Amino acid sequence: MTSLLFDQYFFVVNAVVFTQPGTISIERVPDPTCAPDEVIVKIAIAGICGTDVHIYRNEYLSKFPLIPGHEFGGTVVEVGSAVRDFKAGDRVAVDPNISCGQCEFCRSLQPNHCLNWRGVGITQSGAFAEYVAVPARVTYKLPDGLTDQQAAFIEPLSCVVYALNRIRVHPADEVLVFGAGPMGLLLIQALKHSGAARLVAVDKQSRRLELASQMGADHLLLGDDLRIKESLRDLAPHGFHIVVDATGVPTVIEQALDYLRPRGQYLQFGVAPMTATINWRPYDIFRRDWTIIGSFALSFTFQQAIAWLLNGAINVAPLVSHTLPLSEFTLGFREFIEGKTLKVHLKP
Repeated sequence: MTSLLFDQYFFVVNAVVFTQPGTISIERVPDPTCAPDEVIVKIAIAGICGTDVHIYRNEYLSKFPLIPGHEFGGTVVEVGSAVRDFKAGDRVAVDPNISCGQCEFCRSLQPNHCLNWRGVGITQSGAFAEYVAVPARVTYKLPDGLTDQQAAFIEPLSCVVYALNRIRVHPADEVLVFGAGPMGLLLIQALKHSGAARLVAVDKQSRRLELASQMGADHLLLGDDLRIKESLRDLAPHGFHIVVDATGVPTVIEQALDYLRPRGQYLQFGVAPMTATINWRPYDIFRRDWTIIGSFALSFTFQQAIAWLLNGAINVAPLVSHTLPLSEFTLGFREFIEGKTLKVHLKP
């Protein structure tokens, strides 16, 4: 790959590789090659996501070996022969969801359900590397006012925006969010900005709840408190208008509907293992007029996420607990899995 920015030729790059389920290797891999419709991006910052954990555990859509990483921004260093809208030096973020544009779902404006869907860092090489090749059509130029750190949050915030497009937040709604990790904290801010009048956050870690309070949560409850059910009943005797799972933990999900008021909306945002099952009573869904909503990835919501970050409506700086080089990925990843961190950023 001949860089149009740097006066040298790159033969190999460093990358994180999931060689097989449960196995991590830091390797020197060949340069990505640039197809006519692609650009090559030099990674500035890439974020570790809970989906990466599911991939590592072989609980998701991926095959091995794989270079993971789908939350990232960087600088274009090479453009394909058919690319006209980008040039070397452009700062960009990348929507990792690659749809075909031709199938029934793409033509119904549902690209996240594309029958030929591919994902950067999920089904093909991703951003836990120095460079990545991506289609130019899923690449977005960054405004000058956006930092590299903010750029790495565009993808996860786009998922939050998509979720809010799937539900309706009405003025004065009372909302319950299970999980105050990085995604839960983004959701809390977004729900507050969207009109939630009272927002309750539940998490097992008090330090995460402190952040949730800073982000707009009005009430904080420890998930392992033996009185949590009683506390939630006291706060909302008839249940909450909206209940959100941002944990992906089946035991949490199974109990979440217990706190939903009649005609309430339940949002499944957290990613559970593909084979996980839960027990819900269909009669309760029928009798209480509940709306059950899933939210997979994103769908043309990058521009909205960029706008929210640019105008300061969403604050991401407090959500980053560690920024590490690729060489320290294994340590950072294991601490992320153990819940000892918030968002971990990698700087190749």
